[in-house]
Amino acid sequence: MHKPQTPAFVFKNIYPAFRHILLLGRRLHQFFMTLLTSFSKRPTSSPVLPDTYIAANTSTFDSEINLHCLEGEIPADIEGSLFICQCLGSPEAYMVGDTNIIRMDFDGNQPRLTNRFMWTPTAVARHKLKNTRHRFDFFGFMYLSPGLGMSSYTEGLYLLPDGRLAVTSDVDRPWVIERDSLQAVTPVGRRDEWLPMLTDNAGEVMGSLFAGYNNSHVLYTDHEKGEVFLVNYRLKPNNKEHPVKLIRWDGYHDFESWVVVDINGAEIEIKQSIHELVFTRDYILLADTAFVAGTEMFTPWKSAKLPHDKTVVHIIDRRDLISGKKTVISKQIVVNNPCIHLIPEYENPNDQITVYMLHTPATNTAEILRSYDRDLHGNLFPKHLIGYGTLPVLDLSSVGKHLIDVCRAEVIRSNYISEMPYCWGPYLYTYIGRQTKPFHGQDLFIMFKGFSPDILPKRIFNAYKDVGTRQVPLENMVNEEGIHHNNSICRITTKDFAIVDAYVFPDRVLLYTIATLDSKNQDGAGYVIAGVATGQAADESSSGHEYWIFNASDLAKGPICKLGHESLNNSTLFHAVYIPKTVAKELDQKKASYHVPIREDYPKEELEKWAPSVLDCFEEVIYPMYDHSDPAATQRAKKIASQLAAQRVRKK
Repeated sequence: MHKPQTPAFVFKNIYPAFRHILLLGRRLHQFFMTLLTSFSKRPTSSPVLPDTYIAANTSTFDSEINLHCLEGEIPADIEGSLFICQCLGSPEAYMVGDTNIIRMDFDGNQPRLTNRFMWTPTAVARHKLKNTRHRFDFFGFMYLSPGLGMSSYTEGLYLLPDGRLAVTSDVDRPWVIERDSLQAVTPVGRRDEWLPMLTDNAGEVMGSLFAGYNNSHVLYTDHEKGEVFLVNYRLKPNNKEHPVKLIRWDGYHDFESWVVVDINGAEIEIKQSIHELVFTRDYILLADTAFVAGTEMFTPWKSAKLPHDKTVVHIIDRRDLISGKKTVISKQIVVNNPCIHLIPEYENPNDQITVYMLHTPATNTAEILRSYDRDLHGNLFPKHLIGYGTLPVLDLSSVGKHLIDVCRAEVIRSNYISEMPYCWGPYLYTYIGRQTKPFHGQDLFIMFKGFSPDILPKRIFNAYKDVGTRQVPLENMVNEEGIHHNNSICRITTKDFAIVDAYVFPDRVLLYTIATLDSKNQDGAGYVIAGVATGQAADESSSGHEYWIFNASDLAKGPICKLGHESLNNSTLFHAVYIPKTVAKELDQKKASYHVPIREDYPKEELEKWAPSVLDCFEEVIYPMYDHSDPAATQRAKKIASQLAAQRVRKK
């Protein structure tokens, strides 16, 4: 039955009013918790995290700086560019807010760092409409404008077949950016090629113009076959219809897609998230991963759910992706322990897949430190730590190596590394050649967040203390002596599957991200670079935000070089990609032609449903920003965007 069209009056007047209902619970809760905490003394610093940490970075904007060598010597055999996705955060959450793209250029001399603010239609609307009834209010892991839509977070940068980069998110379409200008040029996929995360009335109230789209934040390109795989799904708890749509894309044309079904022909169900989609030569792996964010966006008095204690993996044969078919069959296997990231070997001999998993029991990376949280002794946390994410795990974590027999649809062997003092909260991983070449058993570099009872909120302790299986007794973790382990980077050999090298960071150093840098002189050799915030700046040329470079073959030696600048603010750094100069030259020869026309993707007749301010936002800024047919209009749009950005930059 055709659904009656909603009158424009509802979009202009009724839906915007829903914000007051949605905000009521959050505002009342915030008011009472503020009263309860207003008479308690709040410490000014943390014994574990540096004072330089900040969840909301309002100082970073378009800039170019030459990084200083603070300590050591810059390796002369690094020639290429490192790209990092940075979330500028918000006062209440480290990973919700504007996006900054970082490019760090190495040429054997002084590295040069470029920051570029990423303007998407959603980002423009959030800033341009902030004084209208269609403003975006903060709701946990998103900014929401009822009726209009949502603005959330970005996490990763990935290399596309045409040589450009994609900026990705778990809850929105990827966006393509140029490697040179770092400017956003087009979304990946038209709006009508994506399934919004919510349907029917709920989806309309939450917003249809900037609808959220559940997908994987990982977008790997199989450079051998010229294919990119994406996933788009709805969660069963929130929708009557909850298809999982697998997308194949060549980087140049429209999507091909298939609904994933089980061996009985029923649609598969995702109950948590598909945080990472990966593939081998012949197979695609969709894992139901341990990243869970639910109604706590609207009910902050509730803790997020503890992820499932097992990982369900759906395996699809790439050879079954036949053009014109509507569905594709998957086989399901179950791996013990929750997982947030996974890395498969590209080759799958005898239809057997070797996959490495970062297992994260007794934690939920969707949790953040809130203003009213108290530690185990009843004390509040320093104000600058509000919004801090990836809170301490409540048990020792592990890295798993699993051998999967696809034909038998079972795990035939599992091995685990769960080693003190390192394996607390595996977070990100990398390896030499990541994204530019397939994974063929290179050494894995994994960063761990560590554990300390000093930054463990009582709320999290109570929510997650009753985990089913436990390696470390809880009383050993939180007693007076308490376990204390800092951030670390470990090198794991995949053949022997063992930690063979590691570096543990000093106290009050926060590790944000890691990436590998190739050496131009030796194949397979290289370096590991870590973005950090430190409470002990190397010298007066450092802001306390630095990049530390390690020899990949000798992490234990410590950083061989520290880079920084007086104005550098790392805030929250996520996934990165390094492109050697030799690879960049090859990519420059490729023709980048994929483009989604923004005027067609957001047609004027649709925009007229909302208030005139929405249409004006598109006419004045968004349309001309991506449609360069009128150079004068484009320049005016960029000027307006610069003015909007200036309003968010912290005045010193």
